[in-house]
Amino acid sequence: MDGKLLLIINPVSGDGAAKNWAYDMIEILSKRFPIVSVYLSRGVGDIKKTVAERAAEYDAVVVTGGDGSLNELLDGVVKSGASPLLGYVPMGTINDFAGSHGISKNVKTALRQIVHGDEHLYDVGTLGDRAFSYVAAFGAFTDVAYLTPQDMKSSLGKLAYISEATKRLPQLSPIKMTFEVDGRRETDEFIYGMVSNSKTVGGIKFFDVKDDGFLSDGLIEVTLVRFPYNAAALQEDVVGLLDPKKEYRGVIRLRVPNIKFEFENGVSWTVDGEYGGDYKTVEAGVLHHRIRMIH
Repeated sequence: MDGKLLLIINPVSGDGAAKNWAYDMIEILSKRFPIVSVYLSRGVGDIKKTVAERAAEYDAVVVTGGDGSLNELLDGVVKSGASPLLGYVPMGTINDFAGSHGISKNVKTALRQIVHGDEHLYDVGTLGDRAFSYVAAFGAFTDVAYLTPQDMKSSLGKLAYISEATKRLPQLSPIKMTFEVDGRRETDEFIYGMVSNSKTVGGIKFFDVKDDGFLSDGLIEVTLVRFPYNAAALQEDVVGLLDPKKEYRGVIRLRVPNIKFEFENGVSWTVDGEYGGDYKTVEAGVLHHRIRMIH
């Protein structure tokens, strides 16, 4: 037995089905944690606030919800300064973190993984003072993985992304940016940028991943796509973005502990698929072995 557990349920996750699992969750989790307290989140930001204030009171904290709920859990834990065991019961649409970390998307199986699983130390990415579980991104492709219809992705694969991105060419504007990393400083015009610590983003593999070690190696993966000035260059950029096994002139890939971005104008970021703020200057990095996940 591992003591006290705080179970946080996002009641709108799974089209509202998450709260219907409360009794089963308590019954299963109590086999490892004799004291289970349940909290129903009340809106955006509530999970982060609750965890930041109360994480130190518990031996473990488990969240039920999508990638946004998990993001708030991790951000709250980082801000709390505490380090309880963490569990995740995915009930969102994409669940990139679950896919990368071998966490089942079946509710009962995920709960049993928490009850019978082992502790794993993982890195947490950071954008400014905000933590992220798998990705922070800016630019034209930040929503393509989320908005491209699933049936289109299933039938056309990478062509679905090329098609979706090509539609946007007339509306695209170059993002003038300077990045600084490991003594390298480079200024150019970009269309997209991403820092990540995940096997997939939006359910798609953007990286040539050999094993799970990169999830806890103290490094983040950086992908930058230079601005294309015609449809052919855009197509090459998208192909390069989706083909990490080859080098493409329009795509920069780095694996580094931190990186600094300076934009000519303020740029909006997404963090774990949600709006993450506007920045003119921001640093991205990693907190090595900051979280203790059970699965």
